[in-house]
Amino acid sequence: MLCGWHTLSEIPLTGVPTMLRREGGHDVVIEVATDHHPVAKTAGRFVFEHSAESSLISIKDVAQFEIRQGRQIRVWPAAGATRKDIEIFLLGFAWATLCHQRGTLPLHASAIATRGSLIAFAGHSGAGKSTCAALLNSLGYELIADDVLPVSFNHDSMPGAWPYLRRLKLRSDAIGQLACTPTEMVSEKLDTDRYFVRPKGSGDDNWRRLERLYLLEKDVTDSHVAIERITGMEAVHALLDHTYHLNFIVSTRRFGEHLAFCTRLASKLPVYRLRWSSLSDAGKEFGPLLCAHLESGGVHK
Repeated sequence: MLCGWHTLSEIPLTGVPTMLRREGGHDVVIEVATDHHPVAKTAGRFVFEHSAESSLISIKDVAQFEIRQGRQIRVWPAAGATRKDIEIFLLGFAWATLCHQRGTLPLHASAIATRGSLIAFAGHSGAGKSTCAALLNSLGYELIADDVLPVSFNHDSMPGAWPYLRRLKLRSDAIGQLACTPTEMVSEKLDTDRYFVRPKGSGDDNWRRLERLYLLEKDVTDSHVAIERITGMEAVHALLDHTYHLNFIVSTRRFGEHLAFCTRLASKLPVYRLRWSSLSDAGKEFGPLLCAHLESGGVHK
């Protein structure tokens, strides 16, 4: 079960709970293709080709992916590519493309559960999304997603999300500071400085309302933690900026539709900018301040 969609995958997925074969149809099928791959080997390192019906993603020496109508992902593994390397792009660019095709917003964010709802932490690579989620997970909050959070609206027009990847990818310094136990390296070739960490608790397969979003920004000049709310077009711009694989939106000329989605989301979702330096620099301030802000409903400054 990924994002609330029953998914049948011919590729085993690291850290993803599996189910007995489900009777009936599946929402998403991931299969290894055996026919001729669609992108020429002479193409560049990264190739993205998007249309209204399907998308092609080619990662040289790793794999090619075809994503069709939000329901099918076909994979052409490259010779010598490992399952872990393929998984990085399958669960990243390819899955984000599938979310876009289904009208769901893949935020570049991690999320935890609190009081029956979700709290998300968005940021660019290295901003600390997984570290924040791991810290709060160690304090008793359930992990809902790491790195990608697919956001949608329910029938009451409330924003929320289903769980996605309920396993953490952390660098060795964060693992040491949080006293976590790594299970295996994310990749021996493409992501050698991060390890999979099994969370202490993870949420069940239910859609939850998205209560709040924190935008993580590193400030190496100041060891103090600062939280401030942003609104209006600044919040909308932040949602656009932290959309995973925005290239799909641009290539398929759906920017107006996506802008409307982000504007609607910003009108219903409190968004905060969270500036911090690192766990070591913040010392004992970061965890308690963040928890206090969570439990106070965002009124703590």
